[in-house]
Amino acid sequence: LAGGATAVRDTEPQTLQWIAEREGDNTFRIIDFFASEDGRAAHFAGQVAAALQERSTELVEGGWDGGVVANVRNSKLLSSVIRNASESPRPMLASYIEITARAGQEEALAAFLTGGAAIVEETEPGTLLWYAIRHDDSTFAIYDVFVDEAARNAHFQGKVAAALRDSAATLVNGGWDDGVVSNIVHADVLSIAY
Repeated sequence: LAGGATAVRDTEPQTLQWIAEREGDNTFRIIDFFASEDGRAAHFAGQVAAALQERSTELVEGGWDGGVVANVRNSKLLSSVIRNASESPRPMLASYIEITARAGQEEALAAFLTGGAAIVEETEPGTLLWYAIRHDDSTFAIYDVFVDEAARNAHFQGKVAAALRDSAATLVNGGWDDGVVSNIVHADVLSIAY
């Protein structure tokens, strides 16, 4: 995975962002974003996917079907912040938060998350990538990539986090502590193309 970004950058023009990350000793993820379904199909027919499929029996618990394909999640991007890669330091850290909307608050949470991009863009220079994602009718996620630990800390103390904390009791199943904080997952960025 650490070498995958170069192949994606060189051979997949429709893959807008590709991030390989590591959480702990044995959990790895690939997060990628596409302009269209054609781009997604080209990615899964591309060099990195072929190389992973070829070695998946040896490297991945469950092999290609049970360990890779079974964990693919296709979602809708609501909004994003994507800082210019040539002007930014190499991203080092990532965070992912899955959030479930309270019943009846699905569209309000979608609107809240969609509006978050402008605030992050304006107030968080160390947040290099920020995505608001909708997995299904009631399940959402925020995915962020940071320059360093100071930038990640600034993000979690920033305006979007404060607004979500203030609105969580209304919008999020489980509120702030059980619906947001308990779902935060941190990872190290191994390789990135964007």
